[in-house]
Amino acid sequence: MLRKSAEIISDKSEIWAWSIKGRNLIFHSPAGQHFWKMPRDFDPFSTHPDLYHVAAYTLLSPWIKGILDGWEPSRNYGTYPSLSFSGGIDSTACYLLMPENTVLVHHRRSFKSLLKHDGADRLFTHITKNTGRTVHSIPSNHEKIRTHWDKPNGFSTDLAAAVHLILLADYLDLRGIALGMPIDNTYLWHGHRKRDFSETGWWKQWSNLLSSVGLDLILPIAGVSEATAVNIVKEYGLGDIVSSCLRSKHPGCGRCWKCFHKNGMLGHPYDIQAREIQTFLNQRPVRTATHALWWVGQQNHWDQVPDLEYFKDYDFSWWLQHYPLAFDLLPDWIRDGIQQKIVKLTDPIPDDSSFHDWNLFPDAP
Repeated sequence: MLRKSAEIISDKSEIWAWSIKGRNLIFHSPAGQHFWKMPRDFDPFSTHPDLYHVAAYTLLSPWIKGILDGWEPSRNYGTYPSLSFSGGIDSTACYLLMPENTVLVHHRRSFKSLLKHDGADRLFTHITKNTGRTVHSIPSNHEKIRTHWDKPNGFSTDLAAAVHLILLADYLDLRGIALGMPIDNTYLWHGHRKRDFSETGWWKQWSNLLSSVGLDLILPIAGVSEATAVNIVKEYGLGDIVSSCLRSKHPGCGRCWKCFHKNGMLGHPYDIQAREIQTFLNQRPVRTATHALWWVGQQNHWDQVPDLEYFKDYDFSWWLQHYPLAFDLLPDWIRDGIQQKIVKLTDPIPDDSSFHDWNLFPDAP
């Protein structure tokens, strides 16, 4: 199974294993072999075994159970915060909110794809040129693991978007990993129904698992919306640099959903009649419902969703405010700086806000 590569660690039941060949860190599993091209001085044998266990779990747990059975974590905390930096608007807002010693690491698809890195590379070049900070970019094909189970290319789990940081946690001396998850994905279920995110299985599972191996899960924008993330990017002067479109070079293709409801806020053009935009506008519930309908109202596109025109009367004012309880999700050692920046830019959602009972599509499952 590990021919032509040196084994690092393997599961006792032989479900998965890690090996190294040159600079390629290789993951062996029932889905085949998948790799990460690591920095030249990366030492795979000095990486704590816990990190390999957790990485395997993030990559295979939707299909293979019991991966962590009998495992006892022991890795201690490192020193630095880090960010899974896609280069899109949400992760850029996180970059701007987090301290300057945050390690920035990008996952680069190493296989042919319709999704492009042009927008991210434009931003990274700007950051390096203007701040001197490095954005590490790690090529990998692990998004193809899903295809073994007849799924399209993509991340096996939400935390697989940060698996490169888990694997590099000792090399980079990491204490925490940040993800760009706005309130649309935290305190709103599928973007349209209020929930207590701190009590969800998702939060308890992933935050506890990461902290058990000395990595705090950091969600800087958990209490603000996608719209506020855009405004943060604009406030810090990156509105003309950043783009969330993965289909085309800056300023974007103008025909995808991200160009409609994210890049559109930056003043980039979009075609409201484009197929993807029309498809998502006509889904019920609407994709990323609260943000999409807020933006429909801002741009007066109600003629595109005539059956939803009654939302005109809803109070969306809280969409540009912040939810103070989200600060409680942040580790104490990094909370103050992030909180101060958000409080400076936005008002808190008041106790009598419609947000607290938000449920745009009560008949949805």
